[in-house]
Formats: sequence, C-alpha cells, structure tokens
Amino acid sequence: MRVLDQLEEKEGFTTNEKSIAEYVISEKENVLYLTIQELAQKTYTSHSAIIRFVQKLGLAGYKEFTIKLAQEFQKVNKQEKKTNPNYPFTPEEQPIEIAKELANLMSYVVEKTYHFLEDDTLENVSHLINDSERIFIYALGDSQIRAKSFQNKMIKINKYVVIATELSEWSYHSKNLTPSDCAIFLSYHVKSKELIREASYLAQKNVPILSITAASNNALTSQSTHTILVPNEEDKFSKIGTFSSQISFEYVLNTIYSCIYKLDYDRYKQSLIDAARSVSGEKEE
Repeated sequence: MRVLDQLEEKEGFTTNEKSIAEYVISEKENVLYLTIQELAQKTYTSHSAIIRFVQKLGLAGYKEFTIKLAQEFQKVNKQEKKTNPNYPFTPEEQPIEIAKELANLMSYVVEKTYHFLEDDTLENVSHLINDSERIFIYALGDSQIRAKSFQNKMIKINKYVVIATELSEWSYHSKNLTPSDCAIFLSYHVKSKELIREASYLAQKNVPILSITAASNNALTSQSTHTILVPNEEDKFSKIGTFSSQISFEYVLNTIYSCIYKLDYDRYKQSLIDAARSVSGEKEE
C-alpha cells in the first residue's frame, strides 16, 4: 500500500502519528528536505516517535520513508488531474467536448490505477484464480456489470465463474464454497454490511478471498487473502456517475484475465478458437 494512502487514511494512528501525517500531507515535497530531527521539531514530537511512525508504515527507516515519498510525489505530479471524476463535464459543453473530457478521465484513471498495481500481487492472484476449481464473484450495483464482463471472458477459457450476488442467493453459494474455490469481492467504498458478513464467513471456512477496492484497512480487506487497491477518486454521494470506479475495476479485471491467460497461453488461445468455431458451426478440417 502506498505511503500517501496510509497518511491520508490514518488508520490505527496515535494522536502524535496523526499530527505527523497531517504535517507531511500539508507540506508535501518540503518534507523531503527535512532531517528526522527537524521533522520531529516541526510536528512537536520526538526522534523516537518519527522512527515508530515510519515503521508503522512498513518501512525500515527514515531514509526509506523520504525515498518512497519522493517517488510517490513524482507519480502524483505526473498524473495531475485535468478532469473532475465526479463532474467531468459542465452543462455548457458541446457533445464533442464532453467526449474529450471523458477520454481524459479514462486515461487519467487507468494511469493512476496502474501505479497502484504490484507485480507480486498480480502474479499470486492470477495463479490463485487459475488453480481454483470455481470462482465466485460478490459485487453489487454497477460493479456487477464489471463482474459479468469478467465472467464472460473467463467462461470462454473454460473457467467456472458464478456471480454469487446476481440473484440475491448469496447464502446458498457461500455455504457451498470450499478452500479449493476462490471468492472475488468488488466493492469501491465497502458500504455493504452483507458483503463484509459474507467475507467473514468465507474466511472462517478458509476460502481464498481477493478484494478489489478503494477502501484499504477495513473489515473486508482484513478478511482477504489478497487485496488490490484502486484510486479513491469518487465521492460517495455527489457525482454524475460511477465513472472512475468502474474504469478502475474494468482495467484491473482485464489485467487479471490477461495474466491468467498468459499462464497457459497456447491452450487458452486454442480454447477460444474452438469456442468460436462451435458457435459459428465451423468444423475443423
């Protein structure tokens, strides 16, 4: 998880640690030029408090902290937002201008989501899903549309994929899952108590769980075997549509599908060819 995201969320931080996080966020790149003693002085804390703080962030020491910050600030500057993800266009804009704003938004969201992805996580997740007997996806609302798209691709390479939440029969599906299956949870802000309850139940049954979400360090991710974070760009209630969240979900799921396909490229390629021939009625010579 990115350092900047941890600083923003302040999950599990003490009062002193919240003060340090708020100072770093407000001062941004200026912090990079402070020594550990100077940062302690600026935040009215101590040398040892700063050390404990950076260790809580999962870093070895203050030097690694400043290096990570510098890298993340650089990425943020490169990805400077030009379109508001909640209101990407105004009433005064012409249709072609709206098209341009949405193109900018899609490019921005995909680029930012890319920087959230980690190679090891994608590798582990692709093997997990590929090796699972069955894949059950838990998603509500617009996210269920993304789940259907992923299901459609996976079925074509002979993977057993079920949208567990599609007919509101969660409990039946969850009851039948085993550790040889896997569950994928798509939830941007993790507002559904039902999703959290199902994840908790599956975790108790040792069912591997992948959560794809913008909300880190919550009751869903704490139950998950793997978590893929996406940028938290949307307001919960004030927006024209779920543009950013669904662009991120589609991109992540397409990436996972591609990583799975790569694991047995030739066989999956032949599987798609056979499926296409079967649908068209064409026979192999």
